[in-house]
Amino acid sequence: MLLGLNGATTMHASLETDIEAAGQAGYDLLEIWGAKLERYLARQTPADLALLLKKNNVAPYSINSIEHINLRSPQDFEQIKASCRRLSAIAQVIGCPYIVVVPSPLPAGVNKAQVHDDAVSVLRTLADIAAPYGVRLAFEMLGQVECSVSTLQDVWTIVKAVDRAEVGLVLDTYHFYVGGSTLSSLMDVDPAKLFIFHINDVEPGERKTLTDAQRLLPGEGVIPLADICRGLRN
Repeated sequence: MLLGLNGATTMHASLETDIEAAGQAGYDLLEIWGAKLERYLARQTPADLALLLKKNNVAPYSINSIEHINLRSPQDFEQIKASCRRLSAIAQVIGCPYIVVVPSPLPAGVNKAQVHDDAVSVLRTLADIAAPYGVRLAFEMLGQVECSVSTLQDVWTIVKAVDRAEVGLVLDTYHFYVGGSTLSSLMDVDPAKLFIFHINDVEPGERKTLTDAQRLLPGEGVIPLADICRGLRN
């Protein structure tokens, strides 16, 4: 197993700082936070980034993220496709195998079947864009009630229907917990499709009211992390 630093956990640090800190702490991998990447590329090139990563002995694992990919207007989806193409090209240069893609909020009047069908279509289209660059897409459910894909069961049903080698999922323990995903749903997921595992904890509280600001280091909160990890191994 390889361990990675998620750039979202050091939100106010620069990408350069993330890379240097990850290297000094002995992390194998880095998940690159998209906003930090954009600030870096305003001054440097993807080739410069590849050299910086190599210098610090840290491998880029994913870029997080392309947000709100589904349930978009045709015009908005053109921008999503352009972002996917651009980030895939950058990922290819730096040797990053994954891009995280995130679902949209649920519009009024849209049912679960419509969400499923739209997400499957969108992910297949984006996979067509990413595949020539050797990049795969990791679809991450968000546990907030307003999200269109909020449970492990939902995201797995979509990824399974996409049926593309380039498309898998992200399991974030915070979103797993606040979205009400069940431990039994872990047994349904093909381990080969679990591209990224985000492990973190959260303060006690009503699940529907918890926010990212209440996340904690693993073991400091109430998420049944040991049970989740056992479920993934079985």
